Amino acid sequence: MKALLPLALVVIAGCAPNSPHLHLPVKTEANCENRAVKQTAIESIVASTDDTVRPGTYPGDAALRKQIKNGGGVFAYWQDQPFPSPTTARALGVTGDLTLERAVIINQIDKATNTRPVWLTFATPKGDVTVLERAYDTQDVCIEGTPQA
Repeated sequence: MKALLPLALVVIAGCAPNSPHLHLPVKTEANCENRAVKQTAIESIVASTDDTVRPGTYPGDAALRKQIKNGGGVFAYWQDQPFPSPTTARALGVTGDLTLERAVIINQIDKATNTRPVWLTFATPKGDVTVLERAYDTQDVCIEGTPQA
């Protein structure tokens, strides 16, 4: 029985979720009207991204702020947030974990795939790079409550 314990631990560790552990953002900019930003929703949405850089050109902060103003969403910012995403790291030419600096989440849900687009900005040795990925968590980033100041 003792001989099987190390094997069991390896199997259990292999079954553990592989999603990144994110800290709460240090800053958020959202359009939640009379509601508050749900920071745990931001964490869950970003952790549900599929580690695949999608084709797309970043439309710019102004265009996304306008889209968020009309349909909801958030700009979320982190400092020194490790983000294990090996396929995305390889696509960006980075070895090891990425460092997540920002996520732009819009409430535009693709009903066919039940996903949403998320723009992630990573610090790389060549400078900040923003990529489009797909997130599988489709919850709203706003909840009922009082907006935070």
